Amino acid sequence: MNLAVARSMLPVWFQGADSVVGCAPDESILLAGLRAGLGLPYECASGGCGTCRAQLLDGTVASRWEAASGLSDRDRRKGDRILMCQSVPQGPVTVRAPLSAGPQPEPAPQRLAGRIVARDRLAAGTARFLIGVARPLHYLPGQFVLLEFPDGTRRGYSMSRPADSGAATLLELLIRAKPGGAASAWLFERLGIGDSLVAEGPYGKAYAQTPPERPVACLAGGTGLAPVLAIAEHLSAQAPARRLDIYVGARRCEDLVLGERLQALTGRGARVIAVIEQGAGAIHRQLGRLRAGLALDHLAAELPDLSQHDIYAAGPEPMIDAALRRLVRNGTAAADRVFFDRFIS
Repeated sequence: MNLAVARSMLPVWFQGADSVVGCAPDESILLAGLRAGLGLPYECASGGCGTCRAQLLDGTVASRWEAASGLSDRDRRKGDRILMCQSVPQGPVTVRAPLSAGPQPEPAPQRLAGRIVARDRLAAGTARFLIGVARPLHYLPGQFVLLEFPDGTRRGYSMSRPADSGAATLLELLIRAKPGGAASAWLFERLGIGDSLVAEGPYGKAYAQTPPERPVACLAGGTGLAPVLAIAEHLSAQAPARRLDIYVGARRCEDLVLGERLQALTGRGARVIAVIEQGAGAIHRQLGRLRAGLALDHLAAELPDLSQHDIYAAGPEPMIDAALRRLVRNGTAAADRVFFDRFIS
């Protein structure tokens, strides 16, 4: 490590780890630990889920989000519980967190200067963004980055394409504007082409990791299409003969975007089922006649035995929770072969 950088870093001791991790002044404890190769637990990396909750044994931290929903009232009463993704050390600290043994397969996250290269409106409130980053970012299909805006607001967005040769300097993101959302205001109103932001990542454990011989079922809701597309395109190229079923759900026909890429997947042998909640019988330009209802219902009805499948699901929290209840708790899918990206609002 560069000595000038090392001197500027703060030491973080993870109880049970063999070495001290250096944390830069603008880094979270989670980022520093993952960059050092530690197997730390996390899911959203944004403060909403609570998966990266840890115990602060010594030292002080500043929280990027004091009211983060990932900490319960009971956690706050204890006084020593923190979210590693939101905690920036103010000096040397010691934390206790679960650690996975062995080398971690995910690329180490990093903080990179970025800028908005393109913003293409695809539907009402939905756009495809290209974010240029200062140097190649290595990521796995299905992972995401946190975009950080000038006021400190941070939000996670999934890459919607696999990286060429595992790394990319242009990140394609599929983003839906949230009315009243702080990040949406920056992306859709305040920032223009060429404006700067920070891209931090990659994060995420729901990436493509299926051996060629296993069949795969994918479930995407809304902009959960982004990671599912990246995963499906990678798995289709990796093993063209594998069975690949992709269920995509949206509210209306016009909300089904990137249809040309879904159509291309069908041309390579995948089965794509597009489902809308409103407008039964609508015809999509690339996907043909659309089914009505919920994508999860169609998946569960048509694939009643998923015990030999790998399943990738991405979308709003209620959809993912419903999928886990229906597919895992009811015994139709193996819990350790379901990989999900839960979009926590």
